[in-house]
Amino acid sequence: MDGRDIMEGVLGCPVCHAEYRIERGIALFAERQPMISRALPPDESEAMRLAAFLDLADPRGYAILAGVVASHARVIQRRTDVHLLLVDPPNGVDVGAGLSGLTADHALPLAAGSARAAALDASAASTLLGSAIDAVRAGGRVVAPISVPVPPGVTELVRDDRIWVAERRPSVVQSRPVMIRRSTSD
Repeated sequence: MDGRDIMEGVLGCPVCHAEYRIERGIALFAERQPMISRALPPDESEAMRLAAFLDLADPRGYAILAGVVASHARVIQRRTDVHLLLVDPPNGVDVGAGLSGLTADHALPLAAGSARAAALDASAASTLLGSAIDAVRAGGRVVAPISVPVPPGVTELVRDDRIWVAERRPSVVQSRPVMIRRSTSD
């Protein structure tokens, strides 16, 4: 433990009894070792730009930073109280002290609509974009490089020469009408 963060241990499911190691504060959900890239030097202006695109102005919820965009996590953390979940963080980016981490193969092990926003690099987007969008709540932001096509489920808000920013559309849920009847009892 490091404060409230689990740095080494095992995460287990009480239903299916699956177990996943936690090493250096990162929950290892991946069957394979992720292709970990080298961290970018943290950049104040890039971190502020990313925080603005993700709409991290208030402390509610958590945001996902996947791949090399996680290089800016500590700078973003100093500017906002939003908890950050780093997915496949690059070498040199430490978790703990308010940053959580995990590795994932093809899908993020997160509840639908549980995240407020997600930013992915091109390599993370190629395998995790669909599940990241599912994890972002309706109205939440998704940011990815322009080399990644804007997927269904989001509405593009803006794009520049490097990235696009989109908003998660509400899911359309098919439901049957519920019949309401007056009670005939006295």
